[in-house]
Amino acid sequence: MDKHFCICIGRKFCSGGRNVAAVVAERLGVRVYDRDLLKKAAQNTGFSEKFFDQADEEKTRKGLRSLFMGHLGINGISNNYLSNESIFKMQSEAIRHIHEQEDCVFIGRCSDYVLRDSDRMLNVFIAADTDDRIDRVCRHAGDGMTQSKALSFIEDIDRKRSSYYNYFTGRTWGDPSNYDICLNSTTFGYDKCADMIVALAKERLGI
Repeated sequence: MDKHFCICIGRKFCSGGRNVAAVVAERLGVRVYDRDLLKKAAQNTGFSEKFFDQADEEKTRKGLRSLFMGHLGINGISNNYLSNESIFKMQSEAIRHIHEQEDCVFIGRCSDYVLRDSDRMLNVFIAADTDDRIDRVCRHAGDGMTQSKALSFIEDIDRKRSSYYNYFTGRTWGDPSNYDICLNSTTFGYDKCADMIVALAKERLGI
């Protein structure tokens, strides 16, 4: 059995997945890793964090194989260009390293796939009603954000997350069969979602 447990939370954009993750982590007394993974991967490899940030799951605009391809140096990697495959590999190594060192909650970035062989991993997906997600985008964006623009923005980010996940895992993002539990934050609210995740984690992971 693995020494440390982890909870991997996938989420639709503006579904409150990050909020739920924060509540879960607080109740279990562990850290949440989200964008921190990019910094960790950069520290481990010596490359600039900007390379990891630009190839992140919400920013991939071009074909995954074409982004960041450039002049190759030693071992196929130059100082200025990284393929998305190289970036994903480095980020995956950071995820595995963190899991070996501590109990934690991971948000997105295919962490459930990277840690698929772990016997102490709980895989979660958070969704929410579309109207609720549109309202959140409009509240955060402020004046000038219409409901139609918000919906387009939501669909664009979800499409990028889906493409990223499907490409690197060979699975289908958001497919319930890939997760231990799928929750709708509109139906249950953040705290109730966290309650159910923590209860299942204690039951399944021996916490």
